[in-house]
Amino acid sequence: MLGIIQGIAELFPVSSAAHTVLLSYLFHWDFPSLPFVVMLHLGTFLAVLVYFWKDFATITVGFFSGMRTKWAEPEQRLGLLVVVGFIPLAIAGKVLSPYIDPLFAMPAVAAIFLLLTGVVLFVTEVLQRRRIDSVIARPAVRPDVTGDRMWFPDPAKPKREYEGAASLSILKAFWVGLSQVAGIIPGGSRSGFSICGGMLAGLSREEASRYSFLLAGPAILGAAIFELPRILGHKTVDTHGESLHGIANLAAAPEPHVVIAIGTIVAFISGLIAIRFFMKYVSDHKLTPFAVYCWAFGLFMLGVIGVRHGA
Repeated sequence: MLGIIQGIAELFPVSSAAHTVLLSYLFHWDFPSLPFVVMLHLGTFLAVLVYFWKDFATITVGFFSGMRTKWAEPEQRLGLLVVVGFIPLAIAGKVLSPYIDPLFAMPAVAAIFLLLTGVVLFVTEVLQRRRIDSVIARPAVRPDVTGDRMWFPDPAKPKREYEGAASLSILKAFWVGLSQVAGIIPGGSRSGFSICGGMLAGLSREEASRYSFLLAGPAILGAAIFELPRILGHKTVDTHGESLHGIANLAAAPEPHVVIAIGTIVAFISGLIAIRFFMKYVSDHKLTPFAVYCWAFGLFMLGVIGVRHGA
């Protein structure tokens, strides 16, 4: 079950952390060990890597080759923008982790932030619709009217014209990456906020989703690598305040290898299915159904929490 939650909810804009926290509260599950959680993340990373392996290979080569040409080619520029978009999350994850961890013990926080995620998805779709309507209604004075920036600042455009996410400015890519920081809070969706950030920066829904998935690769892998030293020096802790690290219980001994392997494989397979479905879905569908789902599940869990506390 945790493998399915990680594989689907991590890549759908519905917050995997919220689902793990809330379903664990609903069904009285204990949080798993840190090694198990890290392997779930690696399973999801492999799903992203396999599905977008051509893109990752191209932009990785492009990033390093671009050091000689100042990232002039589209694939070089996209590689640079993925790195730029990853930096804010890497810094925030390191700095804010001690302050965010206690929130994972508060199901109500996860439910409330899930409601906020729904609001962001819904409002972004409304703004996107208005932007498209305004472009259609506007006289064709400029050939680049579809590149309107909406709410993000727009510094000098690159000298060359690029398509898709490669057309983002460095500042816009940084802001899209910064939007991912909301995903470290239980109930905040990394993919949801980064997709919305890309749409608000002027990308289409499909382009923003692709860029979000490209950002997901280093984000998920980075989170797993960041925890490796803690796993290698694994030792259980006794105090509750120190035992919680995200959805991982540091006081729990690692699960049997077969259990960890099953979780990893399930996260990989469900992640592949989720990516394939979502990329086809966003080509001609809105994010509004995901917003409605976030509201419905968040309100349901707030009701459950209220009933249990009342009892």
